[in-house]
Amino acid sequence: MTVKLRSRLAQRLDGEIAAVAAMPARSATLQVQRAILWLRHGREAEAREELDRLHERALAHPRIELAAWLHLAEGLWTYFGAFGGDGRDRVRRARVMAAASGLAPLQALADAWLAQMDFVGRDIGGLIEHAQAALAALQPTDHGAAYRVATALASAWSLAAGEAAATPWYAWARQSAIAEGDDAGLAGLLYNQTLMRALRIRDAALAAEPGEAPAVLLGVESIDRYDDAVGGSARADLTPLLRAQLLTVQGDFAAAGALLEAHLPEATAAGLARIGSSLLADLAWCWANSGEALRARALADQVAIEVQAEEPGRCDTDECAALHARLAQVYARLREDGLSSRHADAAQAARAHDAALRHEWAQRLGVAGLSTPPR
Repeated sequence: MTVKLRSRLAQRLDGEIAAVAAMPARSATLQVQRAILWLRHGREAEAREELDRLHERALAHPRIELAAWLHLAEGLWTYFGAFGGDGRDRVRRARVMAAASGLAPLQALADAWLAQMDFVGRDIGGLIEHAQAALAALQPTDHGAAYRVATALASAWSLAAGEAAATPWYAWARQSAIAEGDDAGLAGLLYNQTLMRALRIRDAALAAEPGEAPAVLLGVESIDRYDDAVGGSARADLTPLLRAQLLTVQGDFAAAGALLEAHLPEATAAGLARIGSSLLADLAWCWANSGEALRARALADQVAIEVQAEEPGRCDTDECAALHARLAQVYARLREDGLSSRHADAAQAARAHDAALRHEWAQRLGVAGLSTPPR
């Protein structure tokens, strides 16, 4: 099996693995790191084959370091494979084993990934704890861990207080990715910044507030071009959905609806639970504006019932607000004024809750000393 990526980090790992061919133990840990990179570039099949082979080796020749790296890899397999799915347990095991064995770089990387997973899970307490631990363990050459924790904190600040508050962390993440030669990281950074801008555009439009025009679509196209240049991305299935959200805001309902119909089934099957319902509401809105009133009503009714199954904390407050605001629009277009009013009230309540949570995040991040990167 040969996977050739144009990523500088991939080329460096290939060279290091070749250089330690006579040292099987060292070679195996590097091969896990390379498999993780393949996974981050969307090469799941190759990564799975390599990890399975390395699991066999780990059982035949037990070593704590290899086992810890494999736990990290499997946690990330879950994280990427289920659109942010919960791989915390495996990553936590990697972190504990690294700490007990004095593997400081792996410990910092595991804490950094846990901070990222905490952000996706909207766990501000866990994010602060793991970000502080990662930053405390960082060595000057731990560029991969620095990139990961910086990305988590940039995303957190972007959500809590806007792009200006996130800028120092985004800059540090970019510097770290460049130092690491991590082209997948640079692509991910571009995606994350575009995503946060797109969410602000969507939320402003749904709240009927002044906001940026959906010209950020150009940023989504540049993600595709960059991913192609470095050999693929683990976000390939998410990018069309991001574009669909922006096209919906722009009022291009035919194009948005086509993208949603094409990509939502796979995303839903893969576990896109946290934002799946709001995307279904977007699709209902597209249909309502494209002369498909019966389908729009059926999907809106389905989403309105399905959201009742959400456990507290499982639906992000901004997504809940977007979902109810979009359903209010759909029902208004279908002249169901009572249902429209009910969802408009739910959207207003969710926005108030979301604003309070954002304020809490900003306060807690500031008190924790996480306003700017270390010097």
